[in-house]
Amino acid sequence: MGEPESEAPQAQQESPSGPANRRDTATSVASSIGSKGSMSKSKSKRNSMRRRSSGLFAAARASFYRSRGQSGASVETLRGNTGADFEGYATVHRGDDDGAFAMFDLTSLFCGCCKQKDGLYFLLVKGYHCFVFKDEESKSPKYAIELMNTKAVVQPSHVSFVPRVPHPGAAHDTTYTTIHLETGLGDVEYKFTFANMDDGLATKFCNAVSAASNEATTEQVRKRLGHEQLLNKRSSVRYANTIGAAKTKEQPD
Repeated sequence: MGEPESEAPQAQQESPSGPANRRDTATSVASSIGSKGSMSKSKSKRNSMRRRSSGLFAAARASFYRSRGQSGASVETLRGNTGADFEGYATVHRGDDDGAFAMFDLTSLFCGCCKQKDGLYFLLVKGYHCFVFKDEESKSPKYAIELMNTKAVVQPSHVSFVPRVPHPGAAHDTTYTTIHLETGLGDVEYKFTFANMDDGLATKFCNAVSAASNEATTEQVRKRLGHEQLLNKRSSVRYANTIGAAKTKEQPD
């Protein structure tokens, strides 16, 4: 009886370095290269946008100083790419006295018996300042208010009045809310009156002032401790702070 026939050799399994593994490796390498290429393009795009933004603010800064603060700081410019922390119209009065802050009830609003004008302005909060514009189309704010160590205090409804000049979008029966901007000692620096409409401007303004005041205080502490390297503000915020520092000098007495 002859030797039993040996079994047919089984198909060899592909070794780790076989064709299938080489295909997987090639796919992985290609994917990795593609991922790195995508990240590189994304980083390059971000750097390009930063350079463009820095160039725009450099041009705006030059315009601001060349015009002695009369241009180069429009609402659109201060918004930047990320927008402002607050925007809206308000009646503004400096200090705690009534002065030219012509506030009175609805009956006097329609009788025309008061000759005084309210200061209706467009407000924009960004960085550590509240910018006060004549209107939304102004090329530069009239002045800026530093918000560090300040707080916005909502006044009771019985001391909030209707301004002589109705606010944009307000109806004849719109109510108003007055907010005092106070120092840490409770001194009233400004009075702001907002129309009570669906946009909730009064509440948004209070929130923006609180956030700006806290951030300014935090930055001050970090600088005092020598931790400036931890500060990483956007170029639009840095520009707003630069303009704000210059425009605070133009506040009314």
